[in-house]
Amino acid sequence: MGTRGYYVLRYRNKYFAQYHNYDSYPDGLGVKVLQSMQFPNAITTYRQMLGEILDGLRSLSEIFIERGDDDFSPPSWRRPENDIFIEWIYEIDLDRNIFHINGTPFFSLECLPDEGDFIEYISKDHYGNLACASRCPPEHRYKRPAPPTVNNSDLATYQSSMCTGSHVALSDLLAINDFLSPDEHIRILLLEVMIGQCMVNQTIGIGKGIYNIELVSDHNQFTDDQWSIACFMASITFVPQIFNEIENASHPRLERKEFTWVREDIVVCIATHLDEERCLQASVSRLINAIMEQKDNPGEYFGVAFSVYHCAVVKVVKDGHTMNFSHTSALQFLPSFYAHSPSTPGITALARLGFRIDPALFERVVDICYYGRNKTEKSLAQGVDGSNDVPPNVTRSPLPLELWKEIALYLDFSDLIPFGLVSKLFREVASMILHYPHTCGYRLVADPRGRTIDEPLSLSAAIFSAVRAGILATVVVGLRIENKSPTRLTTPLDVGDESLWVPFSATSYSPQLKSSLEKYIQIPHSI
Repeated sequence: MGTRGYYVLRYRNKYFAQYHNYDSYPDGLGVKVLQSMQFPNAITTYRQMLGEILDGLRSLSEIFIERGDDDFSPPSWRRPENDIFIEWIYEIDLDRNIFHINGTPFFSLECLPDEGDFIEYISKDHYGNLACASRCPPEHRYKRPAPPTVNNSDLATYQSSMCTGSHVALSDLLAINDFLSPDEHIRILLLEVMIGQCMVNQTIGIGKGIYNIELVSDHNQFTDDQWSIACFMASITFVPQIFNEIENASHPRLERKEFTWVREDIVVCIATHLDEERCLQASVSRLINAIMEQKDNPGEYFGVAFSVYHCAVVKVVKDGHTMNFSHTSALQFLPSFYAHSPSTPGITALARLGFRIDPALFERVVDICYYGRNKTEKSLAQGVDGSNDVPPNVTRSPLPLELWKEIALYLDFSDLIPFGLVSKLFREVASMILHYPHTCGYRLVADPRGRTIDEPLSLSAAIFSAVRAGILATVVVGLRIENKSPTRLTTPLDVGDESLWVPFSATSYSPQLKSSLEKYIQIPHSI
């Protein structure tokens, strides 16, 4: 009975909170808050009352809805949040007509369920987040806000430029095969794990944050945390796929910008409502303008419009004084929170775009690897002009690139950077090896057995075959294994003052790893 909570009213982006010291469970305070919104014209009545308080025409003491342990607090811009003391928060959002529970949108204020269904529909999704049950009828669910108004001026670039194809298939846009290569499959699987780790995260509230991103009607309204979540999910496949503990490697932290250049030829912009055609075209226009303003050299450039729930890929071709563009349709990116598979067309599209060869990959890897930085500042300038193409004192013809690659495959990851500093040729070889994803020095090379982890764990974790210094191993990304202290892979995502960490474990190679792990693996909610 000592369960503490808040009853919260929101109006004009201001929050009024009333503290309750006990009985704040859904069948206690939750039902009382529900009942307070079920009398006729409740929404209009509370809007009028709170509006008069905000306008100075009434006092806070006149808010009497449900007796609490304190009066309602003065209006605040700060949204009340759960902590170790506050277990339940019921928020009546009069700006968007939504009933929130613990910061997650649940019901429409215009069509609330009855008391029995209210309690039954407070459930958890497949990622372990508190959420509205999938069986809740659509009429009771919260409604997504209307898309922003798109002015004709926002479409000017799209309509005045030469479009060689809209809603183009990704394989045609990138001039690649429809069928995935084994290496592409690994990269896609790793991106699915990273997205799943965001959706399953409750420690720093990323899963809850994703639910609230759906309520943002315009990209300019993203909070800093929401922007960080969106930009991380859009860009993580474009960073060097080198993940390790923070003392060994660290990707640059995300800085909020309208356009984020994730590679020399790829730019990302955060958007909303990409499934609406005019919003999609407006985002394509923004990306074309960004590319034309930043890039003077002829060539192919790509843009990614990203709303978390959808993404679209734009290709811009500059040739002398002419320019043309083409783009995909809006592709589903985020899996449903009630999905049985983590795969989506958008995840596949961005992973395949990120798989394209990056000429600056070696230098970017050096930038994120702590143990290589101090040694390489001077060395990186060597070999660029071809003067050091072969090691000194070599009197015979150099070995072909393919043989050097086979030799380099047996090197430990920590030796690849020194190897690449020997010559321009060796740097090219090292870049070929670094094109594979690496986790804690293990090169991910195959997923021959397919997904070997049962639901719901397979939504946010995967098992890979890997190699380290020529030795086969099996690595698990995204799982905590009991009786073992997992390595924590650092990522560039910060929410508030906390970072997203991804658990990682490695063991000797075993095709039957699943049976030995089934009783030990856990979803890492609190890592």
